[in-house]
Amino acid sequence: FDTDPVNDFPADEVHLKKLGEQGITVLYTDSTGAEREGHSMSESKVETNLDQLFAAHPNQRIISATFSSMIDRLQQMVTIAEKHGRKVAVDGYSMKTNVEIAREIGFMNVKPETLITAEQSNKLPPGKVLVLCTGAQGEDNAVLMRIVNKEHRSLEINAGDVVIFSSSVIPGNEASVQLVKDAIYKQGAEVYHYKMMDIHSGGHGHRDDLQHMIDLTNPEYLIP
Repeated sequence: FDTDPVNDFPADEVHLKKLGEQGITVLYTDSTGAEREGHSMSESKVETNLDQLFAAHPNQRIISATFSSMIDRLQQMVTIAEKHGRKVAVDGYSMKTNVEIAREIGFMNVKPETLITAEQSNKLPPGKVLVLCTGAQGEDNAVLMRIVNKEHRSLEINAGDVVIFSSSVIPGNEASVQLVKDAIYKQGAEVYHYKMMDIHSGGHGHRDDLQHMIDLTNPEYLIP
């Protein structure tokens, strides 16, 4: 339940309550965040913190890895990049595809001159570039891993780069993500992730969000 979302509307709680009043037998609900206290963070707070990161590193290239399906986060990154005078190189098959589709159907607003190729990004000063890529979970074939392992045809980590992991770690991926972070540090770049500052709000409600959903819908049975 995000009361101040970015590029989206808040949850329709009135509608959910009406459904509950009509009688719900079974609520199948997400439970991934059930062990986390309180409410999940608003996307507007994430945007503020990301903006501060960009402002604090005006002369450094920023590489941001996140989920290619998080269209709102991609929009946030592009908007902040444009605000700070940066061009954006989108890399990764799924991310390129999603950005292209989102632009076509009006889910993303990107200035035509903002998007550049990875090759073009190398010809610009570091402080004028944002690389948006896949690989926040340490996947072997994702763009970030190929950059870190010097297997990418046009990008590699440079000393002084800032690498943002705008995602939380999916349970089970901790080791692979840590390996990527270690490799980035060894090559002289800075790393920022969600445990250092609030730069990611997951798609999973915390304990109070889940309780609120139960209170609104008042089901007879709950299947987490």
